[in-house]
Amino acid sequence: MSLANTFKSTIAKWLTSETRLNLRRFRAEVRRKLTRKPHIVYYFHRVDDPYCQLMVQVLPDIASRFAVEVRPKVVEKLPANMYPDPARYEAYAVIDASRLARLYGLGFSEEATIPDRLAVGMANRFLASKQDDPSFFAVAAEIGAAIWRRDYEAVRRLCGSADLNEAALTENEGLLKSLGHYASANIYYGGEFYVGIDRLDHLERRLNDLGLGDDEVAYEVHRLWRYGLTELEQSIVGQKVEVFFSVRSPYSYLGLQLISEFAAKTGVDIELRPVFPMMMRGMKVPPAKRSYIVMDTAREARLEGIEFGYLCDPLGAATWRALQIGFALMQHEHQDDAGKGQALRFFKSFMQAVWSQGVDGASDAGLLKILRQAKVDDCWLGKGLPKAETEALAEQNKQDMFRAGSWGVPTFRSSGETFWGQDRIWAVVQTLKQ
Repeated sequence: MSLANTFKSTIAKWLTSETRLNLRRFRAEVRRKLTRKPHIVYYFHRVDDPYCQLMVQVLPDIASRFAVEVRPKVVEKLPANMYPDPARYEAYAVIDASRLARLYGLGFSEEATIPDRLAVGMANRFLASKQDDPSFFAVAAEIGAAIWRRDYEAVRRLCGSADLNEAALTENEGLLKSLGHYASANIYYGGEFYVGIDRLDHLERRLNDLGLGDDEVAYEVHRLWRYGLTELEQSIVGQKVEVFFSVRSPYSYLGLQLISEFAAKTGVDIELRPVFPMMMRGMKVPPAKRSYIVMDTAREARLEGIEFGYLCDPLGAATWRALQIGFALMQHEHQDDAGKGQALRFFKSFMQAVWSQGVDGASDAGLLKILRQAKVDDCWLGKGLPKAETEALAEQNKQDMFRAGSWGVPTFRSSGETFWGQDRIWAVVQTLKQ
């Protein structure tokens, strides 16, 4: 690896390290004490975000169990460039929130659809006028329930004559941007963001470490999919899970590691569906989003015991070479059962190398190391598919992913259901069980 890449990898390792995270948390606590401020948790709410409907139901529990002030901030206009495919995201989020609601025993309409914009606008403005009211979460939950069941008469009754002043919404949107984020259903505490109910366990652990809580972690149910796998083995052996992933996606790195662990324990078959990364498909990832993804991946990786951080970005030539070799291995598997599993081992090895070992995946030396770690013969270094064929296969996978209702990676597909995110293994398990 070049000196420049070594320097970048070393910097990345420091930026994503637990040592730096703990140092940032320590500094945040020192600043809080020096300014004599209470422990303030900011929550950014948006009525037509289905994940927010779950958050308003659980945040009163957080406020009661931890010595913190939870301050809601209602937002409405979020940066469009943060969402590469808003229509698919919006439709998928409703289905996903419904799954999460069942998992955590929360209320969310099974028949929810995208709500009416006028009703949403009225509700956002009304709740913005109530965000300092102690009853905010109860009111927000009631209005949200009416919004998602499309009971707009109830919305009008609950909101009354909504304050049409845009000032509070604009101020809150400015605060969210100034803090460095872009999403609703989002918590900010002491320099860190926790987006959605499936990141609350990180907040719980942090507050417990500060001695502010009950030493319990209630919101980690989605991480408990490993329990009971031995009882599932006979019923799901041989069932298939398609995995759409990009070697340049850190979440895909975690997702491929986790779904491989699940498959190894249960006998489920994995069908690999590699795609090109967003930036090689002409799409951009804004700096704020890129920064959050890397920091969140580091946090998730530590919790899952997966090495991460000493990275060498595989954008460009490294991605091309990985897909050319990977697709060639996949074709070989279809022709010769003796090669079964080589493609999965190669992609896992490649992603581990570039995301946690600082290996240059574009170089022959780097790829030889990756092949050997994967226990794949060195000869495959020169057996990659031509670029045109590689591009056609990756494009077909992308189109199939779009047709399945997803826009990004990692995406899992099984039994006719689509799941987006490395943190949806629990949903794959539940679907296979059923």
